[in-house]
Amino acid sequence: MAKKIIIIGGHGDGCVIASAINDLKDAGHDLEAIGFINDHQTAGTLIDQLPVLGAADRTHEFLAHDDVYFVTALLKVKEAYPRSRKIEALGIPVNRFYTVIHPSATVSRRAVIGPGTFVGPHVNVMPNVVMGRHCSLRASANIGHDCKIGNFCYVGPNSTLSGRVTLGAGVHLGPNTSVLERVKLGDFSVIGIGSVVLKHVPEFSIAYGNPAAVRASLDKYELESREPS
Repeated sequence: MAKKIIIIGGHGDGCVIASAINDLKDAGHDLEAIGFINDHQTAGTLIDQLPVLGAADRTHEFLAHDDVYFVTALLKVKEAYPRSRKIEALGIPVNRFYTVIHPSATVSRRAVIGPGTFVGPHVNVMPNVVMGRHCSLRASANIGHDCKIGNFCYVGPNSTLSGRVTLGAGVHLGPNTSVLERVKLGDFSVIGIGSVVLKHVPEFSIAYGNPAAVRASLDKYELESREPS
């Protein structure tokens, strides 16, 4: 029975995942993207030729169908904390999230990829990587051996994690970022585009540059009170 995939999100990341699902279908995988869950578009509106099926409060209607699965596309720079809380609040069972791995990606058989994660075109995931739920690895990212990646992380296009790097929950790496081996990035930290990270970065910090340095911080308490966008 074909798996029907609903994308939680919309324009941008959602369209990237929809395109990858189409590529998987063309490669012979028995699955199909059937639409989006989106709080900001009216049901029936088309996003990249797929319909908006409804808002988040309709999610549980689709759980009644055993062939329907979900994948998340809600990651956004500086918004990982409130958006991760929004996804968790949906209460979707872990086994109903689908992991989308583009057919051109190379993932070691000794890597563990969490549910609801997207692995984009030409991504390379090396042995003994352990990755959490709802992550997004964008085109041509390279994940070195023995890396540990928490839930809700975003690794931008062409970024490289050297061996044994640790990303806490909700870390956002901008495109073309490089991280030195054994470096640890704290929960919900943000690394700017093209940065070279040579030292540990504390949680809720914003760092960028070559070498990267902490330039600002996110207010955890303000994020806790913010309505997810």
